[in-house]
Amino acid sequence: FPANERAPLFLLFRRTDNGRDSFWAVVDEEKFVGLVYTISTAKMVYVFFLAVEDEMRGKGYGTEILAQIKEMHSDKAVSLMIEDTEELDAENYEERINRLKFYERNGFRKLSVKINEAGVSYDLLGTDTSVTQADFLDMMKDWLGAFLFRIIYRKMKTK
Repeated sequence: FPANERAPLFLLFRRTDNGRDSFWAVVDEEKFVGLVYTISTAKMVYVFFLAVEDEMRGKGYGTEILAQIKEMHSDKAVSLMIEDTEELDAENYEERINRLKFYERNGFRKLSVKINEAGVSYDLLGTDTSVTQADFLDMMKDWLGAFLFRIIYRKMKTK
């Protein structure tokens, strides 16, 4: 992830003791494959980070990770964000479209919700269209606390 899209590691670790957040290293026969961080609410599970090592991509690990998350939380919608796919002049536009196609193959769809997080525009995706912008923002306000939330989402307009 680019530096401006990374959450501080101490913040991720600090939140895992709350019983709702999970931070996993993905390993295959002692070889590091990637990592995943999720935040769980009563309504949804948000995949905050999903990263697979470059040399391990294209081998089904991302698909398997998502399948495991959906199985573990079969009673909830699963959501995540990707960089805005409507920014046609984005330097990594093709990568964004490929990422969207990957998630669509894995049962996700765009939820018609744009999130501006610290100046970066994202599309919210989900396995269930009932997840709203308000659901996402409520979850992040709870996760970050009111002070950090105001800093990170200060330009965010709610519908």
